[in-house]
Amino acid sequence: MRHPHRIRAILLIGSLLTAASPVCWSEEPGTSSVRAAIEQQGTRFTEAYAKGDAKAVAAFYTEDAIAFPPGGDMVKGRQAIEQMWQSTMDSGVKSVSFNVVDVGASGDLAHETGTAVLSIQEQGKEPTTASIKYVVVWKRQGADWKLHRDIWNDLPAK
Repeated sequence: MRHPHRIRAILLIGSLLTAASPVCWSEEPGTSSVRAAIEQQGTRFTEAYAKGDAKAVAAFYTEDAIAFPPGGDMVKGRQAIEQMWQSTMDSGVKSVSFNVVDVGASGDLAHETGTAVLSIQEQGKEPTTASIKYVVVWKRQGADWKLHRDIWNDLPAK
């Protein structure tokens, strides 16, 4: 026995979900300006890092940011993130260069995916590089975009 009212209800719900999907998941107008702002922040981050200024690097993060370094515990808060980056600098990672693959934005949040190359010069060893992939969530605070969540891990060796 068929239930036409159920079929109509299912079709109605399906059409409503389909109609709502572009609104819920589409990128906001101006994503290219968000991407430009985020890429500019990435350039400033690399400049601060190259100077060995962990405090300036940490200033790119929200106060309640969380970093997820590979093989380590979550690092919570700007002060702890500063210590994490200082330790990374002290370990011989001298610079980082980013390749932004994708940026999307909605309201005061944006996400970025990409790759990066780390230049490493450990004491008494030959210079080397490491390649990573990353995902970050940015949060708009006033006129600035700040790193809010930051996770990365190694790319496979080639």
